[in-house]
Amino acid sequence: MAESKSEKELLGWTEGAEMLEIGREKPMIRVIAEAAYSQVFSKRTARQLRMTLLIPATGTPKAAVLFFPGGGWLEAAKDRFAEVRWALARAGFVVAAAEYRTIPCRFPAQVVDAKAAVRFLRANASEFEIDPDRIGVLGNSAGGWLAEMTALSSGKSEWDSPEWPGVPSSVSCCCALHPVSSLRGIAEGLSRDARDAHATEAAPEALLANGVAFTAPPKGLKEQLLQGSPIELLKDLKKKDIPPFLLVHGSSDRMVSPLQSAKMFRALLEKDADARYVLLPGADHSSDTVWYQDSLNELIVSFFRKNLEA
Repeated sequence: MAESKSEKELLGWTEGAEMLEIGREKPMIRVIAEAAYSQVFSKRTARQLRMTLLIPATGTPKAAVLFFPGGGWLEAAKDRFAEVRWALARAGFVVAAAEYRTIPCRFPAQVVDAKAAVRFLRANASEFEIDPDRIGVLGNSAGGWLAEMTALSSGKSEWDSPEWPGVPSSVSCCCALHPVSSLRGIAEGLSRDARDAHATEAAPEALLANGVAFTAPPKGLKEQLLQGSPIELLKDLKKKDIPPFLLVHGSSDRMVSPLQSAKMFRALLEKDADARYVLLPGADHSSDTVWYQDSLNELIVSFFRKNLEA
């Protein structure tokens, strides 16, 4: 078939070249890796906390979702759950994935970091094409705990770092995947081995609350567990102070009891909060491939569309 005159006039045309017209429906997604959002000082060190951002390059302000990774408070590998983060970015959200301090750093260091990450995004909203009034949080496991703590602690100024003074850390909604919602009862209903492990002073939630003991046994564990539990924060809040929640848990989770989400859901409903709870039959914890499927990503994207794009 003879080439048309218009095709032959294209710069770069040659005999045998194939023409392919591609639409421009989607924007390019800019990736900003290893952005330092906070600097934490100790007596001998200075540690920079970092995040990775996915930014649909539209040139206009967009809603943002801030992701916190799980890891049992022992690690915070921020580039996990890539499937849902890219699904959100392709749906038009700016997506930030933030690391945070882990054990041996004690609570509330993790919440201080999370709130600093929110303020960093808000303070730099124009740079990252973010609408500062539309920021939601997402997390899995311990990251789900951190997302819940962030969503429910906007009034806790004592957990604010000195960075970005005057910039609020409030968020518009929260999605928590198999989260820890109470530092007590993480293994409730699970195997005997799991229950025994969480009953010791070496359990991650005990180390989170009291740190590592070199001399006397830790004290005040109960009080710290209460302070660091989203379900306890909820008790002191009014409906207007509770953003919409989506909780997703697997019924066969062997790491964090599904009762954690069931109890959090009931507590949210008692406050007349906007809450949805989705139970995945037979699904285990983060290593189960169910958490990376398109259908679940679509559920999460729909939640953020509903609550951030209105």
